[in-house]
Amino acid sequence: MSHQDPNSLLRDPLSQPNSAPDAEISSAITPGGKNGKSKKALDLVSIGEAMVELSCLGDMRFANTMNKSFGGDTFNTLIAAQRLGSKTAYVTRLGSDPFAYMLRDAMIKEGVNVNQTRISQTRTNPNKPQANESLSGAGQTGLYITSVGHDGERTFCYYRKNSAATALSPEDLNPDAITSAKVVFASGVTLAISESARQTVHRAFKIARDNNVTTALDINYRESLWKGVSHALDALNELLPLVDVILPSTPDDTQGLIGFSKPEQIIDYFLFKGVQVVAVKAGRDGCYIGYKKEVIHVPALVVQAVDTTGAGDAFNGGFLHGLACGFSLLESARIGVTAAGLKVTGRGTMEAMPYKDAVYSRVF
Repeated sequence: MSHQDPNSLLRDPLSQPNSAPDAEISSAITPGGKNGKSKKALDLVSIGEAMVELSCLGDMRFANTMNKSFGGDTFNTLIAAQRLGSKTAYVTRLGSDPFAYMLRDAMIKEGVNVNQTRISQTRTNPNKPQANESLSGAGQTGLYITSVGHDGERTFCYYRKNSAATALSPEDLNPDAITSAKVVFASGVTLAISESARQTVHRAFKIARDNNVTTALDINYRESLWKGVSHALDALNELLPLVDVILPSTPDDTQGLIGFSKPEQIIDYFLFKGVQVVAVKAGRDGCYIGYKKEVIHVPALVVQAVDTTGAGDAFNGGFLHGLACGFSLLESARIGVTAAGLKVTGRGTMEAMPYKDAVYSRVF
């Protein structure tokens, strides 16, 4: 595998899934043609678990107060893309608790389509108007606590067992929403939280593949969510034939799961598995994009980090936003690293996700 002059990938398109190497630009990424003109109703559909976030500075054991917000990898990716101008929708389940309505209201305020965001049947706040509500299932909205050190690095503590999102099932999918999107996104966490959630992602990606909709997966390997490495690998390998774009982080995702930490090795591994585009997130080293046996490196934005929570998700949202808009791989990667760099300069996950003007002014 060779390193490519980044400028040579300025307009190198993604191939159609299962198409010949010399195929024209894929309608899966830019359904309206090379300039990204499209009649698609949605740019990005995300599938996963949204959670309540409680955050504090310093050691969480000694915190007297915490800030409440919302997070979760697929949620963060969605918000990142939405703030860049993408039209997004979220497939998830929320619990029978007050946080569910607050979380859904926050998504509506951001402009996210919540028609596939389902709320558990027990209604905690019966006086609140529930437009377009679909009631099903049980369980509470997941929760995590994060503490941020002086170097911007963070520590997490999760409370998500038997959460509402673990009841996600293929019946929650609206095939019309999948086929009306340019990109469908999920993560390894979605695959891990339950067997039914795993089946939901597989079904969504199959619908997408059958209708020339691009699929994207962030591995986001979390050892504690799996029965073992082999369990996680089985789930990944089952889905890979339906994955067009994969977004692993090194070394967090890859070393423990596939045994590689060097970006070139990771790219080789997934290209050999049939994935079209591999976007390796390498923290302070930026990202490496692998496509058609070529690799480009895009440096990270040089900033002073105060909170790295959600940086990888910000990259995901920026990169997928770029692809959905018809930008090249290089341009999309630059949007991703810029979004990630700006995100870490602010505290909080959702609160610090940057907006379009701030990102675009540094990219174009």
